[in-house]
Amino acid sequence: MVGQFEVNRLTSGGQAGATGGSFHQGGRGVIESAFELLDHVSALEPVRLLDLANVSGIPRETVRRLLQQLIVAGAVSRDGNRYRLGASLLGLGSRVSPERRLRVAARRPIAELATATGAAVQLSAVIGAQAVFLDVVDARTPVGFIAEPGAPVPPGTAAARAYAELGRAAPIVDAGEVLAHLSCVAIAIPLGDNAAAAVSTLIAQRRPPLGLLAATRATSTRIVSLLRTP
Repeated sequence: MVGQFEVNRLTSGGQAGATGGSFHQGGRGVIESAFELLDHVSALEPVRLLDLANVSGIPRETVRRLLQQLIVAGAVSRDGNRYRLGASLLGLGSRVSPERRLRVAARRPIAELATATGAAVQLSAVIGAQAVFLDVVDARTPVGFIAEPGAPVPPGTAAARAYAELGRAAPIVDAGEVLAHLSCVAIAIPLGDNAAAAVSTLIAQRRPPLGLLAATRATSTRIVSLLRTP
């Protein structure tokens, strides 16, 4: 097991040391923190320790300690001052759920889409028989609609319609049809075996600007490309 003696020692003590803060800050345990770091390393590699601390919100010394354990286990490798996924994870890659792999591949593209457009960005997928949100990036200015990961995609929205119109190359547009003060752009992301996801953008305008349609489409294309990368 990955550094099991050290994990047990740290989790039983609850503290990472005088400079590292608690391993249970905000109710987050060491295992959860380690997996969160692996997600961020995967999305941002090669990535610096400082950037991992900033994006995760985990204290820097705690991040350093966790990375040392993950390096020992072969889950992370270090090249100078940057980190990337290690060889021991290669055999596990084929067993990662499609939803988790999708979230990892989409994390940076949807974050950059939100930054570039100021829109709220949602990633969704059909799990079982229902489309649900997997990941959400808030708008620069709140739009008054909150999509929580795990919540169902509301019927009639552009994101919901994207699943009903699979194979359509053009984005689906909701120009104030569901909520008069909001517009939404969505486009499906084919996952193979008749499965699909969708990336959608939401903005507090009656009609979405043409640039938002182009940016949403470009982001979906980028996610598809990342998913196809071994």
